[in-house]
Amino acid sequence: MLKHIPLGLGHPYRTEPFERVPHYPVALKPIKLRVCTTKSQKNVIATLQIKSGSHEFPMHSVGNAMSEDLGVFGTTAKELVSQSHLSDAAERSGEYSEWLQWEVEIPGHIIAHDFEYFFSSENEVSEIFSVLLSRWVSDCSHSIITTGPVLPLSGIEWLVDSKGTAHTLHFNLTISENNHVVGLGERFHSVDQLGELVDAVVYEEYKGQGHRTYLPTPFLNIIGASIGLHLNTSNPSRFSIGARDKSLIEIEVDLCVYDTVLEINSYSGTPTQVLKQYLDQVGLPAAPPDWIYSLWISSNEWNTQERVQREIAECFSAGIKPGVVVIEAWSDESTFTVFRDAQYPVTDGLTGLKADQITYPEDGAWPNPRQMIDELHNQDLRLILWQIPIIKEIGDPGSQAEVNWNYAIDNNLVVRDSHNDPYRVRGFWFRDGLLPDLTDSKVRKWWAEQRRYLVTELGVDGFKTDGGEHAWGQDLLYLDGTVGLEKNNTFPVHYAQTFHDLLKESGKDTVTFSRAGFTGSQKYPSFWAGDENSTWAAYRASINAGITASASGFFHWGWDIGGFSGDLPSPELYLRGTAMATFCPIMQIHSEFNHHKTPSNDRTPWNLARRYNDPVILETFRKFAQLREELLPYLSYEGKLALVTGRPLMAGLFFDFYDDPEIWSVPSEYMLGTSILVAPVTQPGVLTQNIYLPKGEWVSFWNDEEFSGEQWVQVPAPLDQIPAFILKDRADEIKNR
Repeated sequence: MLKHIPLGLGHPYRTEPFERVPHYPVALKPIKLRVCTTKSQKNVIATLQIKSGSHEFPMHSVGNAMSEDLGVFGTTAKELVSQSHLSDAAERSGEYSEWLQWEVEIPGHIIAHDFEYFFSSENEVSEIFSVLLSRWVSDCSHSIITTGPVLPLSGIEWLVDSKGTAHTLHFNLTISENNHVVGLGERFHSVDQLGELVDAVVYEEYKGQGHRTYLPTPFLNIIGASIGLHLNTSNPSRFSIGARDKSLIEIEVDLCVYDTVLEINSYSGTPTQVLKQYLDQVGLPAAPPDWIYSLWISSNEWNTQERVQREIAECFSAGIKPGVVVIEAWSDESTFTVFRDAQYPVTDGLTGLKADQITYPEDGAWPNPRQMIDELHNQDLRLILWQIPIIKEIGDPGSQAEVNWNYAIDNNLVVRDSHNDPYRVRGFWFRDGLLPDLTDSKVRKWWAEQRRYLVTELGVDGFKTDGGEHAWGQDLLYLDGTVGLEKNNTFPVHYAQTFHDLLKESGKDTVTFSRAGFTGSQKYPSFWAGDENSTWAAYRASINAGITASASGFFHWGWDIGGFSGDLPSPELYLRGTAMATFCPIMQIHSEFNHHKTPSNDRTPWNLARRYNDPVILETFRKFAQLREELLPYLSYEGKLALVTGRPLMAGLFFDFYDDPEIWSVPSEYMLGTSILVAPVTQPGVLTQNIYLPKGEWVSFWNDEEFSGEQWVQVPAPLDQIPAFILKDRADEIKNR
């Protein structure tokens, strides 16, 4: 075996042990060739065939094959914490322990012309691989078009191969030393992107995301310059924002063969005006229903009707009123279209089931889903069901899962790889599953039809559209003839659209709850921050994520209070997270699957109170939940206003106080709506906190104490309060809620 895939598997942040680096070699620059063999292999030779003849390079073995991080973009923020049920699979996803890895670096002076290469061992010769050398040029047939105010662009170059195909565009944007940069989607590492290296690639990093994100967009709002820009492309792009040169934003965009023009939409005005202009182009949603602002409760452990009803009853008995129940572990885990243990006739794969075709055993996990949903509605609760955009690896012979698998392949409904074979998911989660091409309208309709009865007959109110980051590889083939380079980032947009359209066609509120997205996902609220540990560092990262997602137009955003994975959060962390989530667009508790171990690891306040033998946890959570109920009219009004003005519901201080340089020293402070300033406590052991109040007259949320702005103040921060202030002219209205 001599395994070599020049472009690798499409992982955006790592190189495989059988990959070429770089993918598109540059003339007179060194390249690294890698190949994998069986463990018994003794010698491997890389042979280059160039103008001057053949050159043999003995390769050296580096031991067990292992992928490695690529470059400086996408650094993570991993923590040493307890493991969870997905941790091992995530960590081992880059290991190839059954193979040996061989590599050699070819010096740049040899690489002056196009060449071919192959690998050989004692008993095998690989296929021949051809390379067209590339060069950076400033004059070619490609161009940049700017729509809007003129931008100070410079250093425009294209990486063009010997056949004239451009693979990468590079250009610079001049900035001043007093500028700050926000936007670029949901970002965990920082609110201000100045000095950072970030990219716009949809990717699932299981916990500790660092510079990686599920929800990017190539939109920048440059505070202090009164300008913004959006790269009107879904291709991967990279941004060095004053990281290499403090006076420049250096931008690179990967190009398809037919990408001859890059359009840049530019905007001018205040931060709110810039964001509104961007959103007017990419789309805003209709106002979501008011019920999304109520308390959401969930746990991946709740996998039976009895368990769900028991947890809801406990919630009400604790004096806490939820508004939304999310059930993740509801389905058969093969088709994700029927409740577990349901009995039904196998369909032809085209048509979905009807409710009257399905029976539910009395001793099954869900003996009567329709009755359960009716009871939830009678309690003024809404039900959200979990989804995943994968056709899981083929099921038992004759099963509906097997029929769906074969139907999708036979009827050309799936994304394909460069060999025109059905693409098999390459990541650790749902590995080897098929990816339905939800970018295609007929596939979206087919996917929705399998689930329509859940909405129209059972009464499901929305869907948690988890995943969506499964498309790896710039050479994947989509049904419209486009390739992964330009389409992979858009996959989660169309995934959410599938369920949005299903709900709309059924006359329901169009509520989805997505983790992944890209430009255009703003039309399909809402979103949550994804997988996080129960640590203070993860809590701070989640606040960053909320402020930056909001600054990019994803207005209806939430996170898992106190984190959802690993050891339970401490009572202090949990209550600080509860306080912040009370003043957040979406307030949600959720917990990861824990194999139903005893004692429970659920992040519900009643479970934490039991686990810590501390009734104060439940009492304090109840206080915040009741406060949330009182804030619902304010959130509803401000949420609708945000869609009119383009100013986020959860707005970093730079939207209203962009002329005040002091705000950048308190990046975790934000405005909830137009009138409430929130300053979360983000460190343990803090009972008083220094707060910066920007311009204005302010009143404490908790009493009648008044403060003038443009000063630092020290305020009490007990566990049952969060430092929060109301603009004086609305204080009476909000306090008398």
